[in-house]
Amino acid sequence: MRFRASRPLLAVAWLATGCAPEAGGGLPADAVYVNGHVVTVDPEFSIAEAFAVHEGRFVAVGSVSEVRSRVARDAPEIDLEGRTVVPGFNDNHIHLGPDRGVQPWRSGMVPAVSPWTRGAANIEELLSALAERAAETPRGEWILGGLNRPDWPNAAVPTRWQLDEAAPEHPVMLTRGPHTYLLNSRALELAGIGPDTPDPEGGWIFRDESDRPNGRVLEAARRLVDRVLPPEAEPVGYEEGVENMRRMLRDLAGLGITSVNVAGVRPADLRQVQDLYARYGAELPRATIQIRLRPGHDAFDDMDLGVRTSIAELESLGFVTGFGDDRLKLGALKMSIDGGLSAPVFWSIDEYPGRPGFHGAVRIPAEVFRPVAARAHELGWQLGIHTIGDAAVRMVVDELARILDDNPRDDHRHYLHHVSVKPPAGTIAAMADYGIMVASQPSFTVGLGAYADEALDDEREATQNPTRSLLDAGVRVSHGSDSAPYGPLITVWTAVTRRGHDGEVYGPEEAVTVEEALRLHTVEPAYFTFDEGVKGSIAPGQLADFVVLSEDILSVTPERIRDIAVERVFIGGREVHKLENRSDS
Repeated sequence: MRFRASRPLLAVAWLATGCAPEAGGGLPADAVYVNGHVVTVDPEFSIAEAFAVHEGRFVAVGSVSEVRSRVARDAPEIDLEGRTVVPGFNDNHIHLGPDRGVQPWRSGMVPAVSPWTRGAANIEELLSALAERAAETPRGEWILGGLNRPDWPNAAVPTRWQLDEAAPEHPVMLTRGPHTYLLNSRALELAGIGPDTPDPEGGWIFRDESDRPNGRVLEAARRLVDRVLPPEAEPVGYEEGVENMRRMLRDLAGLGITSVNVAGVRPADLRQVQDLYARYGAELPRATIQIRLRPGHDAFDDMDLGVRTSIAELESLGFVTGFGDDRLKLGALKMSIDGGLSAPVFWSIDEYPGRPGFHGAVRIPAEVFRPVAARAHELGWQLGIHTIGDAAVRMVVDELARILDDNPRDDHRHYLHHVSVKPPAGTIAAMADYGIMVASQPSFTVGLGAYADEALDDEREATQNPTRSLLDAGVRVSHGSDSAPYGPLITVWTAVTRRGHDGEVYGPEEAVTVEEALRLHTVEPAYFTFDEGVKGSIAPGQLADFVVLSEDILSVTPERIRDIAVERVFIGGREVHKLENRSDS
């Protein structure tokens, strides 16, 4: 094992934390953790045996003898029993809302769907569940539900006519992920969608061979349906919403997630999140909140109105990136340029295989993105922009380069979410030149890989969710999940093995080492939120956010990383999760 020198280590601890040694007793410490395999993820990637925590921060890290010799003799000791400790994982992309929740899925978690559809894994089971739902629903009332996105590839989703079989007397609308509605005939009729209904700008109405809508509508076309959906019979109340968010964040903490970047909260919803953290922040992962603006086709028909409205929203906020504290703070401004991988309708440079002339959805075109982004940059906001497809990446990088040329700003840390389809070499070079970073989600290969099959040729599918090529080009990258699925160990496993939804390896040349994957899920997300000085590693002065694992992540075979158990989770030195019935074998 390598240990950092004790004398410089403790000097840093004293200066960073403001803790002076107690008279005759050494540094104060609330607890000393000993006999561990501590993967510090510090700049040298040091391995330690012990560390001490005081008032929510690490104050000493090193060998057992080093740490014990420097802290107060009466500090309580906790034996880690040889377990591996890593810094708390930081998820660069989650979603949070009063009506959201999570459910288990293959060693991780995915967004929860309606209870009545949750067990349906194929058309027959879904139609049976729908028929039962229809039997208990008054005739003519809407039936709403959702499908578990990772288990329903597009080739398996039901058509309007199949939904009609189970519920001929009810309008039915099912969601399949964030980009797709599935409708029966009655719902299509109420929405005014027929054979002659044109595709709205930025949206699609899928059709059969006879040009009849088949029930599947994507992106901006969903707004045709939204206009006729009934108000929620029992809308989520304020207190229920707070408790729902609290429960979800505690579930994520149980996966080893101690910090999250919430990728998109509308300005009007920010108060409820603030209330949540005012009450329960000490037990929840630290959160950085992105404010979402929607100037494009997913909210407006008139693009000029979308620009004016979004800039007015922006200017009315009165604060910018960085406002807050180490529990809850504002991060980047979020806008979504194209569609998703699950539909799939991401904006592609090449046309989709088998769909001549189809390049995907442009939710926010360049002429809309540019003025909003330029104003945000001028006001001091960081930008964190959704770009799934390579065409979306290219457009945003081109526009950000123009904005930065016109109005240079040191340490802006603008970044792109996803970059699921590898962009051209020239675009990657520009990203490195302008310091434009990438918040990537490697586990898309598992949760959304079945959808890439129908939208990418073999070469582009192999390089989906690239990491190695971006790092080698000098682009900073962080890792997270975007719920596809949630679970840091699944993300690390995917980043290292490049295993996909079908067990195949996709693009091994894009893989990273385990050590790199740990950095990308701890230190790097902290950099993206300007927090590298206070979290991301186990080092003196850093916030005491750490995770105890059942096995050594550095020595198990890469294929087994996703099966490692998260036994204990600490945020600010406080235990927020403990695995029951822990094996001591």
